Amino acid sequence: MGRTRWGLSESEWVAARERMTALLADMAANRSTITNGDIAREVFDGRLSARSSGLYEMLGEVCTEQDARRGTMLASLVVRKDSGIPGKGYFIHAAGLGRDVSDPEGFWRSEVEKIWRVWSAEERECE
Repeated sequence: MGRTRWGLSESEWVAARERMTALLADMAANRSTITNGDIAREVFDGRLSARSSGLYEMLGEVCTEQDARRGTMLASLVVRKDSGIPGKGYFIHAAGLGRDVSDPEGFWRSEVEKIWRVWSAEERECE
């Protein structure tokens, strides 16, 4: 049997990451956020939970990839249901990408606004 990541084959992982990126792009275009639980259900169809390390790993991959492509941490749109902002791991990842997270909530809010600007501008360019 081939290599798996969090119980997903490599091809399932890649397909799930593409679904996650597309879902987050829709959230960005609609100036919305999504909870960990909702994205887990939408992307993994119950195979991974809202608190799964696999979910967090994939969010990190999407963040890193989109930061390199568009200068935005697209996974900033994934928030905790209880607080309405991302969890601690998000800020650790952001710091690893060179972001100043000394004011975590302020950083997050500015990143979300940046995502909404960048992605809505790209949508307008495609029309």
